[in-house]
Amino acid sequence: MKVTIISMMIVLVSCGKKDTINHYLPDPIIQQELEKNGFYKYSYTDTIDDFTNKRMNKYVVKYNMYSNVKPENKDNQLYPMQLVGFYKSDSVKNKQSIQYLKNQLNDRIITYLFRNDSLFYKNIVVYHNDQEAKEIPDLSSEEKIKTYYNNLKIPISIILEGNRSKKSYPTLFRINNHKTSIYYSREDKSYDLFINYINENNFYRNILEHYYLGQPINTRYYD
Repeated sequence: MKVTIISMMIVLVSCGKKDTINHYLPDPIIQQELEKNGFYKYSYTDTIDDFTNKRMNKYVVKYNMYSNVKPENKDNQLYPMQLVGFYKSDSVKNKQSIQYLKNQLNDRIITYLFRNDSLFYKNIVVYHNDQEAKEIPDLSSEEKIKTYYNNLKIPISIILEGNRSKKSYPTLFRINNHKTSIYYSREDKSYDLFINYINENNFYRNILEHYYLGQPINTRYYD
């Protein structure tokens, strides 16, 4: 059992630098490269009570989250701009957030999380890939996913795993030795790519609902 206390979130704002990283390469990336490419950095710490072997030990875990989403102030704390769920009660802010997602982010949200300076996971969500954005590949089908990585000469194979990744709709891939989850839609060319670099069998499915709704982050969602 463990109890987590979340510290105040701190933001280092990006300088609007051009992002030149190919985020679809599966190999880990370092924090400095994300900072150089204009990502917003959200830092916080957890104080964890660990009751292992009937003894309570306290230790601090540091998290650095990097996102292409700019910060906003809510209740005197800075969070990534609210994009998921939007501002249902405020039509003006709702329109602004939709336009920001479409015009500034090309309908794509990129998230990296580091735990104690080690890359924990990467998540890329593409909502509508209907534009000619060279940095956003079309990964909206099994064939297109395999073609993209084969063209880069990166080894890729399908992982079949129960009802999660079936032959008729494979969602798990081994890409250059990294187990990768990709949920995709042919209709709007949307997809959700996720790699957990610490525990390849743990695919956290609710990142956006907790990180981009202006809510305090709680580590129980990604243990």
